Amino acid sequence: MQKQNHPASMFRCAYPAPYPSVRVTAPNRQYAELLLEDYAGAVSELTAICQYLHHYFTLHGINDEVAELEECISLVEMHHMELLAETIRLLGVDPRYRVIRKNQEIYWNAAFVYYGYSVCDKLAADIAAEWAAIAAYRDHQQRIGDPFVKELLERIIQDEYHHIRLFNEAMQKYCK
Repeated sequence: MQKQNHPASMFRCAYPAPYPSVRVTAPNRQYAELLLEDYAGAVSELTAICQYLHHYFTLHGINDEVAELEECISLVEMHHMELLAETIRLLGVDPRYRVIRKNQEIYWNAAFVYYGYSVCDKLAADIAAEWAAIAAYRDHQQRIGDPFVKELLERIIQDEYHHIRLFNEAMQKYCK
């Protein structure tokens, strides 16, 4: 299931660096539970995918350039989700769409998505979502002791910074 290269359709929306191999030093439920937050929590890859795809669907025909950017970035987020799912599995937990807090499962909810109103409103929300994701990943890097997982999170963070640049370029073009 290893994908070292970017699918051609997402190439421009992914930071131009290879992804590390998905591996862990040993199973670790605590680390897996942290990664579930990044995978399917309120601030997560699943939320970003759904938000960006909704923005794509609703902007298509209104602003096709921004719509295509939303779709392109959603593909990169799907790749992140795949990498996280495999890592969570290797850490010993089933990557269902939920977080685990105090041994209680809380499943992902479509209310986590910011649906937005205008092109500029949606882009601003997307930029905020990317910054929130980076903050969560940085926190998890600090709390996870596995060097392989930390390396993967760092590579994902590079993509998130790239997404902020792309969204900011669209904001400068369409939201003066």
